[in-house]
Amino acid sequence: MSFAPIVDDSSPWAGDADELQQVGVLPWRIRRDGETRLLLITSRRRGRWIVPKGWPMKGYPPSVAASREAFEEAGIIGDISPVPMTTYRYMKARNDGSEVACRVTVFGMKVRGTLSHWREKGQRQRRWFSLEAAAGTLDDNELAEFLTTLKTEPERLEPQSRSGRGNLSFSDLRTHGS
Repeated sequence: MSFAPIVDDSSPWAGDADELQQVGVLPWRIRRDGETRLLLITSRRRGRWIVPKGWPMKGYPPSVAASREAFEEAGIIGDISPVPMTTYRYMKARNDGSEVACRVTVFGMKVRGTLSHWREKGQRQRRWFSLEAAAGTLDDNELAEFLTTLKTEPERLEPQSRSGRGNLSFSDLRTHGS
């Protein structure tokens, strides 16, 4: 399975030619008291608060690749929307100290479970935040601005799928490409 960046200019998640394309997840849940909570993780290198994200995977829909990143980086499983909820740009630091522009296509994920042990547990922290706290804590300003809209438009967490079928469940993702 290839984890190299893939840019498909005909796709809705393709950006400018000079931007690398990534996929990400905005993990969320509704508490018993009705409050929406968002899960953020820390970046490995600088400890910034971010959403799980990574490179598209050849041969897999972007939402499946995003779900895999959430599983590996945050240790979560859930139902992911096949339709992106937003995009944002950021500057990715490279190993040589240079930076490159990245556009992240973000899919919403209703979290069904969190793992006590996962692949990157020793490299990251994860924490649940209120909408307001997540927007104030998130290191990516463009994504933080989007989070502020969720307070008045919570339905944006669960967009309709292109087929009208709804979100992909975790079991749908497992049977798709495992």
